[in-house]
Amino acid sequence: MNKLTIKLLLSFLMMINSSSVFCQYDIPSLLDTIENFIEEKQIPGAMISIVNSDTIIFVGGIGYANIKEKERVSSKHLFRQGSISKSFTAFGLYKLLNETSYSLNTPIEEIDQNLPFNNEWRDDDPVRISHLLEHTSGFEDFHLHAMYNTRDNETPPVFNMVVDHQNSLKSRWKPGDRKAYSNPNYIVAGHLIEVISGVPYNEYIKENILNPMRMKSSGFYFKKPPNVPFVEGYRKIGANLIPIPFTSINGGPAGDFCANAEDMANYLQFMLKKDTALITEKEFSRIETPKTSIAARRGLEFGYGLGNYSVWKNGYLFHGHGGEIDGFASRYVYSREIDLGIAVSINRNGNANALVDEILKYLTKDKTDSSQRIVYPVPEDLKETFTGFYEFKSPKNQFMAFSDRMLAGLVLDFDNDIVVTKTLLGKPKDTLYYAGKNQFYLNNEGVPSSMLMESNNKKVFWINDNYTEKESRIKRLIIFFGLFLSFLLAAIYLLYGSVWFISRFFKREKPPVLNHVILFGAIFCFVLMLVGFSFIMNDIHNTGSMNFYSVVVYLSSYFMVGFSFMTIWRWGRLSNRTGFKVYYVSTSIATIILSIYLWDVGFIGLKLWSY
Repeated sequence: MNKLTIKLLLSFLMMINSSSVFCQYDIPSLLDTIENFIEEKQIPGAMISIVNSDTIIFVGGIGYANIKEKERVSSKHLFRQGSISKSFTAFGLYKLLNETSYSLNTPIEEIDQNLPFNNEWRDDDPVRISHLLEHTSGFEDFHLHAMYNTRDNETPPVFNMVVDHQNSLKSRWKPGDRKAYSNPNYIVAGHLIEVISGVPYNEYIKENILNPMRMKSSGFYFKKPPNVPFVEGYRKIGANLIPIPFTSINGGPAGDFCANAEDMANYLQFMLKKDTALITEKEFSRIETPKTSIAARRGLEFGYGLGNYSVWKNGYLFHGHGGEIDGFASRYVYSREIDLGIAVSINRNGNANALVDEILKYLTKDKTDSSQRIVYPVPEDLKETFTGFYEFKSPKNQFMAFSDRMLAGLVLDFDNDIVVTKTLLGKPKDTLYYAGKNQFYLNNEGVPSSMLMESNNKKVFWINDNYTEKESRIKRLIIFFGLFLSFLLAAIYLLYGSVWFISRFFKREKPPVLNHVILFGAIFCFVLMLVGFSFIMNDIHNTGSMNFYSVVVYLSSYFMVGFSFMTIWRWGRLSNRTGFKVYYVSTSIATIILSIYLWDVGFIGLKLWSY
């Protein structure tokens, strides 16, 4: 059956289901748009669900479920959904709480006193269930050694996963202060489902959430399910698409969910209609609205609710979630303002949100922007208080916080009643407009997503769920340029030293070599560490294991520090050439600065196999 025949058949079926919808949307043209997109992006296949609250617009697949077998994607093919799992885990736990004496406000240790977590504020500010579901517990994301599960053949008790992730379960700030996305939050949530219900979390959610939503084929799959249509995942390397095997993650409630287009269509309609078969209409609002962060407690309603985020797209407020997992990327969004829901999954690592945007652009091209935002003048005291540089302070993983500290950060400038954010180096980034009550619209949004406030004697800028604190821009620039100059000097010496060693080989009288060996050794070990780390991060399945590259990262980091400080010993033994002395000492100081910085951020002696 050729592509044209498939499109005509799909169009005919859509016409039978709803002639009014077919008249509203040109389905063949939409399919052409989607197919052109996935061909351009080298995406093997995609599942698509597009619905109104009472009508199926399109449910089906485009492209290949398996390239080798030439198997095409159908509406029944299961795709791994990754973090979309959190929407269903949150829904399940919330429904379960409503049937018991527990609530979202219940401290997690009241349900299980044996939970291996650490919260130094527990007496006055315990970690509550709502903190888990809104990612405001302060817990870190996956540590590398605990990302995959290669030991179990069947779905393990979630408590085993909790124990595996206990290094992540430490509140880095007072629970409820900041949002930092953390998969272990939802692993703990899945464990609470098992403790309260007395049955495995996946069975509880299947029976009490998925089946009532008419999601008959979907579920949490620890292993690839047999005897069901399942899509092959791929990874793009260069111009090639390489199959990725189904590898069990150590994440269960946070990432094991799989679904097909038919089931996601039913879910979208359930959310659009606010179907009260499982929860009340008021409880839908709680799922979609954050309540626990410092911004939410001060009135900001935009953000991450209970496994459900807010997003402004094409002039309308949408809710939904996204997910990525080996060889798959997924996204679903729905808006009651426009009565539209879209879910897509692609069987290749990448950005499913781009495909959602492509579909949404097509479907809303004749719609008018629903925004009725009111913009106010910015109070002068707000300008005076909050103008300045803001550093990101809520990293997913603490050992990667250096990237936020060095490469991120925002400068907040007020231009009359317009707020402009800029990068550390002054490049314009976003424009904000005042919505009153210290809240701001970001760019063309119709609802405020950003906020200025004071907390714990700090000036705080909350932007799109990111927590930033006012810091000294001059200090940050000095650190930035100091590290940049140090890196540049090291790179130049790496080239110079390589040429010097080669030229020395051809000289009759060999000049002294020890000075160069020590300095070159420090820089060479620095490069080895970076290269080793790069290789590890490109092979995510082996990231947390002891292997050649992880050992290289560990050993080279210590050798770098050792060689760097040994160069000080050689300062008094340099030749009398002033230019060379200045160059050598400057480069030596550069390697020492890099060593101190890497030690401070935790890279020196980093054992990736146990992190």
